[in-house]
Amino acid sequence: MRGLCSNDIDLRFHEHQRLGQLCNMGRVHPRALTRVKTLKSNSFSIHGPALFNSLPQHLRALTNVTLDQFKARLDQFLQDLPDEPHLPHYHSRAPTNSIIDRLALRRADGDFTHPGEATHRDTGAQHRA
Repeated sequence: MRGLCSNDIDLRFHEHQRLGQLCNMGRVHPRALTRVKTLKSNSFSIHGPALFNSLPQHLRALTNVTLDQFKARLDQFLQDLPDEPHLPHYHSRAPTNSIIDRLALRRADGDFTHPGEATHRDTGAQHRA
């Protein structure tokens, strides 16, 4: 997927032996002023890699696809995520409606799949049957 768009903020990627392709996370200097830490923490250079790394490996590992093909596969994946904004007096299991939080909740529930693939729990049930 790399090389499909410009990389003006110099994001760097590496291949992890178990997790596949990951984007290096930016760092916020611990001694920086609080205001600077907040600005840096809320920047795309921090949130972009976190979003990319939260995607399933099959999306992060795509090669030889056009930008439109990647976006179509990403859209297909995102359609399967619940869109549950926080509303007063309504409970939501995820702390926010962020894609990162939604995917973390899905993984905590044991669902490591993408659309069209059996869930982790379904696979176990098939082996018991």
